[in-house]
Amino acid sequence: MSNLCVLSINVNDMDQARRFYCDILGFEISRVYDEEIISLKNEGISLILQKCERRADTDYPHEAQVIIGIETADVNAAIEAYKSQGVEVIIEPPKPCPPGLYSAIRDPFGNVIELLEFT
Repeated sequence: MSNLCVLSINVNDMDQARRFYCDILGFEISRVYDEEIISLKNEGISLILQKCERRADTDYPHEAQVIIGIETADVNAAIEAYKSQGVEVIIEPPKPCPPGLYSAIRDPFGNVIELLEFT
């Protein structure tokens, strides 16, 4: 049996990653290992920012990729808040999905983050 234990998010600029994941998305840093690996506080699976060389260039949702999902109580309000902070919104308005509604944003590094509102 396999057990998911860590999710690494590749980023090519750690300062920008800290601003996006902490200041905009609201995560807190739990540990700085070095200039290339930072752990974020998260219940459950460990969430790591890991430095890489270049930005991702994927065609969401048409290419295979791992998608990060963040739960939100109000996906419409979340979209508006992120847009006001200059975040790229990929899906607007939110679309229905089996557990409720979803939208998607892109981080500054090309990684896709889905916003999920469970209804």
